[in-house]
Amino acid sequence: MIKNIFRGGELMPYSKTHKENSRRRILDSAVKLFSAQGYDAVTLDQVMQDADLTRGAFYAHFKSKQTLYKDAILHAASNGPVATLSDKIDQPALTELIRKYLDMSHVRQEGSPCPLAFLATDVAKQEGEIRETYTQVYKDIVDKVGALPTIKDTDSALAISALMIGGVAVARALNDDELSRDLLKSCRKFVEAFI
Repeated sequence: MIKNIFRGGELMPYSKTHKENSRRRILDSAVKLFSAQGYDAVTLDQVMQDADLTRGAFYAHFKSKQTLYKDAILHAASNGPVATLSDKIDQPALTELIRKYLDMSHVRQEGSPCPLAFLATDVAKQEGEIRETYTQVYKDIVDKVGALPTIKDTDSALAISALMIGGVAVARALNDDELSRDLLKSCRKFVEAFI
């Protein structure tokens, strides 16, 4: 079915760009809301309201809330703080990426949150495709960390990835900002020693 809009008094089909922009708005809202509240606490109405779209527009992009959640994990991973991590990254940029990731502004979701840190406990309660998607995103991060010239083995890549993700997840759960800052600082110190 082709969606239409009125332009200059004529009924015109929605452009491909319009549909892509709408989908991105829905995904951005889903990442923000799921990361802050978790899967069960967020309704489709809330996501669509946050995206400033109607509930009916949802089904032009996604089959279900579960599909949205899975796609939101992928969207957050490809637009989040570690999306630029590669074996081509120079040392200053890598150090800056780690500092921004292990920072209170990331914990407070001031910018794009990492789905691995923000959804870890929420995904653990899910099944099937959602956990498979989360696992694949984690494997991709481990591969990216493992490809860094200073990382010598898979064990180091796994440990660094878990330290970064876990550091943010724990800091987010604490109700003591000073302790959270100290935790993040300690994680940065250990990660930077590896790289």
